[in-house]
Amino acid sequence: MVHDKRRHSRLPMESRVFIELVAPDIGSDETGQVAQCRTLDVSRGGLRVTLEHQLVPGAIHQIGVELPGAGDTYYLAGEVRWCQANRPPERGWTAGFALLNAGDSDIDGWTALLARMEN
Repeated sequence: MVHDKRRHSRLPMESRVFIELVAPDIGSDETGQVAQCRTLDVSRGGLRVTLEHQLVPGAIHQIGVELPGAGDTYYLAGEVRWCQANRPPERGWTAGFALLNAGDSDIDGWTALLARMEN
């Protein structure tokens, strides 16, 4: 029997996501490297995305999520929990993120919104 370790329900949802792969140097005028991808499902504590780049488990990234109908972009910090290559004919990668309780993120608004969506 498989035990699901998740504390929150996953909601199937496709939305646009931006993941900062490489941050710009402090004081630099250069931009960082950002990947655009999409969610497959979301929860209060995480999200699953499909993207063109392989991510390293354990890495922490800044994430921007545009949920349909929410009107705002939610800026979050997330740790890559896993990343695996998609099976053909799909290209790219699928990754799971655990969202972090970062002080400068929108995590409180995100968890409140997802709690309302679960009910």
